[in-house]
Amino acid sequence: RLTAAYPASPLDRPASIDDDAQAMRELARAAVAANADKDLSGYTIAEFAADVDELRQALGYERISLFGGSFGSQWSLATMRLYPQRIARAVLSGVEPLDNGYDMPSHVFAALQRLSFEADRDPALAPYLPPGGLMGAVRALRQRFAAGTVRVRVRDAQGREQSVTLGAQDLQLALLAHADDAGQWPALILSLYHRHYDVWAREVVDQRAAGEIKLIGPLADSSLGVSAAREYRLRSDPALAYLGAWNFASNIASAPDWPTPDLGDAFRLPRASDIPVLFVHGDWDTSTPVENTRELLPYFRNGRAIVVHRGGHDGAFYLLRDAPQAKKAVYEFLRSGRDEGLPVEIDAPLPKFEVPDFAPPPR
Repeated sequence: RLTAAYPASPLDRPASIDDDAQAMRELARAAVAANADKDLSGYTIAEFAADVDELRQALGYERISLFGGSFGSQWSLATMRLYPQRIARAVLSGVEPLDNGYDMPSHVFAALQRLSFEADRDPALAPYLPPGGLMGAVRALRQRFAAGTVRVRVRDAQGREQSVTLGAQDLQLALLAHADDAGQWPALILSLYHRHYDVWAREVVDQRAAGEIKLIGPLADSSLGVSAAREYRLRSDPALAYLGAWNFASNIASAPDWPTPDLGDAFRLPRASDIPVLFVHGDWDTSTPVENTRELLPYFRNGRAIVVHRGGHDGAFYLLRDAPQAKKAVYEFLRSGRDEGLPVEIDAPLPKFEVPDFAPPPR
C-alpha cells in the first residue's frame, strides 16, 4: 500500500490552486525518493489492462465481457483499446473516457444547473431562495468572495477554537465538494448565501490538516495525462470562474515529477470500435459528467446509451434500481449481447432536498 504524507495547509490565508500545485510537485518528488527501491513506473492504466488480459488467460476464457463504473469504465476502455479481440461486450456507467481524466468545468456546472432547476421548484426551499434561485445564489457568492476574504472562528472536535480564512478558491472547492450529494447541495449553497459559514469552515479546517494520499491515483493519472487539445479546453473553459482549476491543475503540473511514462495521444484519443457497448449515465453526475458519454458514443458503431435523468455518479444497476424492465434488458445485453428493450432515457425519482438548519430570513 503505497502512500505519501502531505503537510497541513495554513489557516490564516485562503486556499490557492497555485499553492496546491506546488505542494503536489513537492509531494511527488518526496514520494519517489522515499520509494527508490520500488519500480513506480509500472503503475499505469495500460499495465492495469494487461492484468485483466492475464487474468482472462489464467481463467481460460477466449473472450470476456466488461462491467465497470467510474475509473472502472476508464480501465475497461483501456482494456478494449489494447485487447479489442478479447472483449465480447461491455456495460459502462459514470463513464470516464481515456482523454477525460480531468472533468470539463462547464460540464460539471451544467449538471449543477440541471439539479438547481428541480431544487428551485421545491416548496420547502422556496423561502430561502434569492432572486435567480440557486444559480443566483452561486453568482452572488462568487461576487462576494471575489471582493474579499471572510474569517470565521469555529471550534474543532476537541473543543479548541480556531480561526480560518476563506476566499474565492475555497468557495470553488465548496461548490464541488458536495455536488455529488444532490439532496444536500442546495442547502449548502443557501446556507453560504445567507452567511451561515460555520459548517463549511469546520470542513475546511479538517481539509487543511495534514494527511496522506494513495500514490496509485496520481501515478496512473499522470501517465494517462491529457491531450493538448483537451488541456486547452480545460484552461479556457468559461466555468473556471465558478469551479476553478482544482480538478486538473495540480495533476498536470506534477506529471513530470512522477516516474510513470506518458501514454500519448495514440492511446488516449477516441477511435472507432465495433465492440458492443452499453453506456448508462446520470445527467446529475458531477464526477464524470454525462457529456463524457455523449461525446464518446459516436465512436462505438454498436454502442447504445441510457441517460438517467436525475441520476448521479452511481453504478449501472443502482441507477436503474427503479426501472426493473430496463435493468432486465441490461442483464440480457450483458449475457447475450441482445439489445431489445433497452430504453434511451429514464427518469429517476426526485430526491428529497435537505433544508438549511436555520429559519428562513424575513422577506
